[in-house]
Amino acid sequence: MTLSALIILALIGIFAIFLSKVHVSIKSHWQTFFDGYQLSANELYALVKDGLKERQITHVDIAYTSFLEKHIFSAKREYLRIMQDEYVFYVCAAPYGTGTFVSSWLCVKDDSLSNRIPILSKLAGKDRSNKTFYQMDTEAMFQSAVHTTILAAIDSMTNAKGIRGLSELQRQFKDIR
Repeated sequence: MTLSALIILALIGIFAIFLSKVHVSIKSHWQTFFDGYQLSANELYALVKDGLKERQITHVDIAYTSFLEKHIFSAKREYLRIMQDEYVFYVCAAPYGTGTFVSSWLCVKDDSLSNRIPILSKLAGKDRSNKTFYQMDTEAMFQSAVHTTILAAIDSMTNAKGIRGLSELQRQFKDIR
């Protein structure tokens, strides 16, 4: 095989890897910190999973996923992943000093070729700049249902431990649009 053929194959491979990866756009973020209190990530994740099951939201996939903290040689951080259609919540609870940090990220998956090529996304009805009311309502319902479930899980844990609950300001989601 010639050098130019190897280069072409390598470029095709790199392009295929790029297209096969799931890309996400961050839509919203929320976090809080419990200073001086250690909360169990596993307990929080279990309460969130149970709360979502109780709400009987259809077509929701719940699983654990890990992300590298910094680089390929760094430790991994476990997140609870909650997916419905192209919407994904990542929930993290982790010790930080003497406290516990809790965060959630609402993301939108861009995992198909049609989402990455503007003309194809318009033809497939996936143009994010031109969503229907139904699509926007679905996103808002998913965000609200999951966020409310996370807050209920935190309330359950803090009440059981006698920890002061979250203020209204601490409960608010931050839009990143």
